[in-house]
Amino acid sequence: MVNMDNRYTTFGLSRKSPITWLSSALLLAAAVIRVVYYAMGGSEGLDVTASVWLLAVLPTAAAILFTMNLIVRGRDRLYTTSFAVFMFCAFFVARIFALLGAPNTSVNSVWHAVLCCVLYFAVWVIWDLTVNGARIKTTLPLILIFSLSIVYHLAVEDIPVWANGGVSLFDALPEISCLLIMASLFAASAGLKRFTSETVRPRRGDRCDGRLVRSLDPINGVAIYIMPSRNGAATYFRDSFDIGAAEAYVRKKRAEGLDGFGLMHVIIAAYVRVISQRPALNRFISGQRIFTRDNEIELAMTVKKDMTAESPETIIKVMLSPSDTAEDVYRKCNEQVRIAKETPLDSSFDKLAWLINAVPGLLKKFLVWLLRVLDYFGCIPRSILHLSPFHGSIFITALGSLGIPPVFHHLYDFGNVPVFLAFGAKRHEREVGPDGSVNVRRLIDYTVVSDERISDGFYYALGLKLMRRYLSNPERLDAPPEKVARDIY
Repeated sequence: MVNMDNRYTTFGLSRKSPITWLSSALLLAAAVIRVVYYAMGGSEGLDVTASVWLLAVLPTAAAILFTMNLIVRGRDRLYTTSFAVFMFCAFFVARIFALLGAPNTSVNSVWHAVLCCVLYFAVWVIWDLTVNGARIKTTLPLILIFSLSIVYHLAVEDIPVWANGGVSLFDALPEISCLLIMASLFAASAGLKRFTSETVRPRRGDRCDGRLVRSLDPINGVAIYIMPSRNGAATYFRDSFDIGAAEAYVRKKRAEGLDGFGLMHVIIAAYVRVISQRPALNRFISGQRIFTRDNEIELAMTVKKDMTAESPETIIKVMLSPSDTAEDVYRKCNEQVRIAKETPLDSSFDKLAWLINAVPGLLKKFLVWLLRVLDYFGCIPRSILHLSPFHGSIFITALGSLGIPPVFHHLYDFGNVPVFLAFGAKRHEREVGPDGSVNVRRLIDYTVVSDERISDGFYYALGLKLMRRYLSNPERLDAPPEKVARDIY
C-alpha cells in the first residue's frame, strides 16, 4: 500500500493540464498590462521613482518566474514557485503602502494596510506549506485564502472607487492587473492535483541530482564544517579477492553470448548490489549538506579509444540502478563505451572540457569559481551534471590493463563524487594449507578512497564485507535483489 505520509505526497500541476496554461496566460496578461501602463506614463498617482521597480518590474519578474517554474517543474517540483509567490506578496504589500492616502483609492488607514500585510503573509505561508511537501494535506485553505483576497480587492479597493465614477479604463489597468494575478493563483490552487508514490517526493532543499537527508544526527552536520574538504575527510582501504569464482563466472557469461564480459563488469555489478543493500554509500556532500541519490547510481570511468599509448582518453558516465543485474551493468557500460569509441568528435564531456579550456586564463578561473558557487547552491543544470565526471556515485579506474597495482586515488574537491575505486592487475600468491601443502591463489588487489562524512565506519565495513561476498559468489548477481533498501529520510 502506498504511504500517504507527506514525505511521499506532493501537490502539483502537470503541463498537460489546461489549468496550467490558463494560470500562465492570466499571469502573462497581468504582466503585459502593467508594463504597458507604466510605459505609457502611468504612475498609479505616485511620483516616486522607486514605484516603477516595486510596482512594475517586481510583479513582471514574479510573473515570468512563476510561469516558467509552473510549466517546467509544476508536476514534481511546484515548491519552486514559492519564491515567485513571495515576490507577488511583496509587490502587493509595497503597493498598499505606496497607495496609502493617495487620491482615487480606498486605502486611507494604516490599520487597513497592516491587515493587508497579514493577509498577504498568510497567502504566502499557506501556499508554501501546501506545495512544499504537502504539509497542508488539502488545497481548501489555499482556495479560501485566494478567494478572500479577490473578494477583498473587489469589495474594498475596487467597487467603492469605480462606483463613484471618474476612473478611466487606463487608470483602472493597474487594478485589473492585480485581479488577473489573483485569478491566476486561484486557478492554479483550484487545479492542484495530489501526486503520491512509494518514494520520497522532492521538497525544497533537494538538488536535481540528489535528495537532502534530513534526519541525520546533529554530529553529521557538524562534521562537515569541521572537515570541510573531501580529501581532508578521506579514508583509505585496501583489499584483495580471489578471482577463481569470478573468472569462472566470466567464462560462463561469455559462453552465453556476452562478448567482452569481464572482471570490470563483475566488480561494478558487485558494488551496485552493495548500494542496493547499503544505500548510505550512495550519498554525497554538496553545499555543506548531505544528499542521497536514492535509485540513481552514476558511475564514471576512463576509457581509451584504442589500446595504444597514443590513443586519447575520454570519460564516460553510466547511469545504473540498484536493481540492476550483472547483465544490465554489462549492457549499459558497453553501450557508453561503444558511443565513446564511435564518436569522431569525442564524448560530450570532451566537448565541454574543450569549451571551458578555450576561455582565456583569467576568465577560465572566474568560470570555474562560478561553477563552484552554482554547485554549492545546487543551481547547475542537470544536463551539465550528467556530463561532469566530478559529479556521481563512484569513479572506477582499471589499472590491470596497464600491468600495475592499484593506487590510492585522491577524491576531487570539485563536484561531489564520494568514492574512488581502483583495481590492479592479476597476481599470484602462494598459500600454505593446514596440511603443509602449498596452494597458488590468483588475486586482484583493489583500493577504495571514500569520504567518511557520508556514513560511519561501521556502515562502511558492512558494505565492503558485503562486496567481498558478492565477488566470491558472483552468481548472486544474475537476479535482481529481492529487496532494494531505502536510505533514511
